[in-house]
Amino acid sequence: MKIKLTLDEKYKKLVDEIREEDNPYHDAFIKAFPILVTGLAQEWFGRLARRDGIKVIERIHSADEIEWIATKYNWRFKSKKIYARYISSRYAKITFFKRPFADNIMTESEFKKLLEGTGLPFEAFEKVNADD
Repeated sequence: MKIKLTLDEKYKKLVDEIREEDNPYHDAFIKAFPILVTGLAQEWFGRLARRDGIKVIERIHSADEIEWIATKYNWRFKSKKIYARYISSRYAKITFFKRPFADNIMTESEFKKLLEGTGLPFEAFEKVNADD
């Protein structure tokens, strides 16, 4: 039976480092990537026990195939002169808010598609990690 994982691209560095090792030392990865390991542990197992961090590392190390999905971000104007900087497409049009909505995250390609025909340049915006 093949083990296939589908992970967000934000986990790529963690996965690359774990898969480089023949026998990964769990504590080193838990200490080096605490947010990523605990995030996966909570997502996969619904809790944050230390043994779940070990399970995350073992699952990544033993995976036969990993499929990557694009990371989704909140988007905002780079300029701090604008009060409502975060972009939203909640109401079938582009609107701006002072705080981001958790359900309004987009990949870079989705965001570029949203901007098409608006006259707003992509370079005027910056991506913000949706977890922040």
